[in-house]
Amino acid sequence: MARRRYTEYRKVLEELGLEQIDVYRYRDRDVLRVRERGGRVLVIELPRRRDEMSIEEFRKVVSSALR
Repeated sequence: MARRRYTEYRKVLEELGLEQIDVYRYRDRDVLRVRERGGRVLVIELPRRRDEMSIEEFRKVVSSALR
């Protein structure tokens, strides 16, 4: 089930026009490296681990990081 949930997070990134490169998992947070369609690589630091966030909360955090 956990693997399926991570797929959902990846789909959210794809809907926002991002490609997930990799995820750095720390004890209290996750850090994402993503690529925009233009090729620019971004580092997005989440306030806590993805599996502790709802899909909608994840979408809001990533959207706000893109601004």
